[in-house]
Amino acid sequence: MFIKIFSEKSSTHLAAVNSAYIASYGHSLEKKETSGSFGSALLTILRCATDPAMYFAKILRKSMKGVGTDDSRLIRVIVTRTEIDMHYIKITYYKKYGKPLTHAVKSDTSGHYKDFLLNLLGSDY
Repeated sequence: MFIKIFSEKSSTHLAAVNSAYIASYGHSLEKKETSGSFGSALLTILRCATDPAMYFAKILRKSMKGVGTDDSRLIRVIVTRTEIDMHYIKITYYKKYGKPLTHAVKSDTSGHYKDFLLNLLGSDY
């Protein structure tokens, strides 16, 4: 049943299913209804469907946190999000981490690569 719901329904539908699940069971579907790689994949879909801006803000943070940068992850998120998506991601990133996303990118990248990513990101708000 999980496979059919998670692979065939829209993000709006998945968010509604999660809300109904919370109402019925007192917790989100995130509470380990599945496990392993399958569970991880379903959890990713659910998080992206219920709060995409938060999901991508966290992915961006993980890509720049600590020593080194996960460039493929950073590029994938920045390049594949639409302008309106990125607007909400930047707002969410700032609210969650107290630092504009552009500042994080500036401090973690350099040269033409930094300029390219910052141009894709645009202004802070």
